[in-house]
Parts: sequence; C-alpha cells; structure tokens
Amino acid sequence: MAPLDHTEKQIIRLLQDDGRMSTAEIARRLGISEPTVRKKLNQLTQEGRVRVRATADPVDLGYEASAFIGIDVERDSIIKVAKVLQQYSFVDSVAVTTGPYDLIIKACFQTLRDLYDFILVELAAVEGIKDSNSLMILQTIKNDGLIGVAGLREGSVNEMKDNEG
Repeated sequence: MAPLDHTEKQIIRLLQDDGRMSTAEIARRLGISEPTVRKKLNQLTQEGRVRVRATADPVDLGYEASAFIGIDVERDSIIKVAKVLQQYSFVDSVAVTTGPYDLIIKACFQTLRDLYDFILVELAAVEGIKDSNSLMILQTIKNDGLIGVAGLREGSVNEMKDNEG
C-alpha cells in the first residue's frame, strides 16, 4: 500500500479527536471539498487502514480480569497461532514481537475463572504454542487508542523530555 498522503493523515487526526465528526465538518476544517473527504475516507476504511470505534475501560464494561499474555510459539507457527488468537472476541490485540515472547496479546475476561480457563485449557489446545506468561492488568492509566499521525500530533518524545527537565 502507498504511504498515507498529508490530507489522509489530517483526516485521521480529526477522527481520532472526534470519531463522529461528519465529512462536511472535516472538509470545512481542512479547507477541501466534502466529496474529497468522503472518497479518501471510504478508501481508507475499505482498505482496512482506518476503523472508527468507541473505546471504554474494560472494568466499566463488566470485565473483572484483563491481562497481557506473552506467548512462546514454534517459529513456523507464529502467524497461524496469531490468526487463531485474533478470533477470540475477548482478545483486544495480537502482536508479533521480539524479545522473550513471539506473540503478545491483550485480553479482557468476565471473571478470573475465564482467564484461568483460557490460559490452561484454550491456549493449551492451540497447536504450536509452547508456553505462556500472563501479566494481570491492575489499573489502566491510558487507553484512548490515539496513536499520533507523523507530523500532525503534538507532544513528541523530545518535547516531553524537555518538559520533564
């Protein structure tokens, strides 16, 4: 896929601030036509590059236990295992990683028993998984899903370091 152009990045930035913003309002703020915004947004969503969604604290939704789970996988099974794990509705994210784990997932469970069953029953049944290590999430400090769009979001690492000293 081609890199995002400046206008596409600006559209994403505005939607990160307000996912319900109309295409007319986006066009007004960017000084471009609404059909251009509609066309670009439709293309971005059809390509799966942008999804507009609501985020909420899992505790508010009734989840008692959330965890990051590091998973050690046989090398030739990493993608296959990742695809199996992404199918669970309570799995929020699946990432291929470097370091001690081949995959790290974030999952939210209704009860501690559900977490227990997932780790000891479900994961144990997935072919290619060698081991796992769970890190319970005690409190979420930030979970807004906002990832800065290069060149468009304030608060760079250097700016934060300058403000600390």
